[in-house]
Amino acid sequence: MAKQRFSPVAIPDKVKVNLSNSLFKVQGPLGSLEMNISSKVIVDIKDNEIFIKNRENSKESSSQQGTTRSLIRNMVNGVVKEFEKTLIIQGTGYRAQLGGSNLQLFLGYSKPKTVTLPKQIKCELKVIKSAEKGDLTYITIKGISKQLVGDVAAEIKKTRKPDPYKHKGVRYAKEFIRKKVGKRAVAQA
Repeated sequence: MAKQRFSPVAIPDKVKVNLSNSLFKVQGPLGSLEMNISSKVIVDIKDNEIFIKNRENSKESSSQQGTTRSLIRNMVNGVVKEFEKTLIIQGTGYRAQLGGSNLQLFLGYSKPKTVTLPKQIKCELKVIKSAEKGDLTYITIKGISKQLVGDVAAEIKKTRKPDPYKHKGVRYAKEFIRKKVGKRAVAQA
């Protein structure tokens, strides 16, 4: 019982899509990605559009349909335009350094934390001097796989979570951390 609930995913001009058995492949100007399709959904490619339908009328099949559509849309968008996430390192003496496929993070520990970057991921570092916040190091993670970019960014952030009292640590660029007032400041008030 094939049922179409979502709008189809449009295929851009420079993108080639292939479906063989349950392996879905996308090739574009920036690279290629592949994914296994769930047995609960049907994927049809017609007239530069990808249709994702339910194979059966169940809650699990319906949820797989939405997830599969999102993953396919992200794959098609990723091979045309890279995904990116930006992180900020803030704190006195905190910095980052690239060395081959490793990113070394100096975050106030006795030894630097090392994050190994997959070869599909590109990393850029930028240091901005600020009088009120000290040196801010911006880490930009880029890649064609949205999931891989998010995973690497989360692994980097996990090395030193942001402190709400001193605002030190690693955070996402668009993340807002409300500064908390310490015990001493409350006692003096």
